[in-house]
Amino acid sequence: MKSNERLSKTVADNALPEAKRYVIWDTEIKGFGLRVYPTGSKTWIYEYRPNGGGRDADKKRLKLGTTKQITADQARKQAKLSSANTTLGGDPQAEKNEKRAAITVNELAGEFMEKSVKALNAANTADSYEDAFNHILPALGSHKADSVKKIDLGNLHYALRDKPIMANKVLAVFSSMMSYGMRMELIEKRENPAKDIKKFPENVVTRFLSIEELERFGEVLHEAETVGIPWSIDPDKKTKHVPKTSQSSVASPHAVAALRLYLLTGARLREILHLKWSSVDLDRGILKLGKAKGGPREIIASMATIEILRNLKRVGEHVIASDSAGTPDEKPRYDLKGPWYNIRARAGLSDVRLHDLRHTFASHAVIDGTGLAVVSKLLGHKSITTTMRYAHLNDPALRQASEQIGSKMSKTMKTKV
Repeated sequence: MKSNERLSKTVADNALPEAKRYVIWDTEIKGFGLRVYPTGSKTWIYEYRPNGGGRDADKKRLKLGTTKQITADQARKQAKLSSANTTLGGDPQAEKNEKRAAITVNELAGEFMEKSVKALNAANTADSYEDAFNHILPALGSHKADSVKKIDLGNLHYALRDKPIMANKVLAVFSSMMSYGMRMELIEKRENPAKDIKKFPENVVTRFLSIEELERFGEVLHEAETVGIPWSIDPDKKTKHVPKTSQSSVASPHAVAALRLYLLTGARLREILHLKWSSVDLDRGILKLGKAKGGPREIIASMATIEILRNLKRVGEHVIASDSAGTPDEKPRYDLKGPWYNIRARAGLSDVRLHDLRHTFASHAVIDGTGLAVVSKLLGHKSITTTMRYAHLNDPALRQASEQIGSKMSKTMKTKV
């Protein structure tokens, strides 16, 4: 099918691939066409001679988008605008190339976060990307995305060598951003600057609270929500305001509840902070997570978890109330850094990270004999491989299995021990 006709969705749908690519030209807009490839893919194009050039001027071809990216009507509107631009002496392709070359890393990052990361992922994943951009943008944000070289990214990666996990995350996030930019034609196709930059070894240390530490942590949580944690002033820091009426600070009951839920459910922090009352089924003991990292899932709530939720005052739509709770513009609480640092210091757990509460849930589950497959489901891991980091905690079971196998082998071989 190569005859010229008014291009429409029907024409595009009926255009069948042939051995060689061909173009169907529109009968109304000169230069507007549909290019059909042997593979079956179809692209809207606009062909013209720039700057009002005559027949001697070389033609240029502007890609408007594939039939999967834009509709026939949208392509027609773009073709009309390009035609008017050409008539006035413009060069649409050159302008497109200039725009590509002009986009900064800051601008590309904004586009990438809004239209890809936040639109397609859970909130905690988006927060993880934001953490990486907090390092990327100060260093490379003003650079033209097209001009970032491997050495530029390599230097940033090296500067973060004391934080190997974050350094490697920066590489991965930057690589994803550049791939998105090329895929959406915001930048020219090129070799990704992150390619072949060797990642740092990541020595992941899984810290979890012992029984004694859990008891101490529980005591401090109770203290924090009742009489309050005594103020302590760091002599090395300048403290502008010191409370005059009280020497202690009572923590928000919602912040304390969040820390307890984080520890008792094994959920991710954002899964707790973004949990809505509408997703809590106390009668069935289920917490429904619609936008969890590994996809929608349900948490089986323990009786201890249910008791916390039953006693927690409902303020707004989120279980863990934020400062905007109950307002038309309510947003979930962003973090627990303030209360966490105070409670952690009071409990003498300065080396414990907030994320270690999730590790504590998993670690004690394994120590108590819960199978890794079950723990994997409780944590919402996509693959049990991720859960294998806790396997070493089941040493008693491994030793027992080793003894059983060794004894059987020994008897079979009639070996005296």
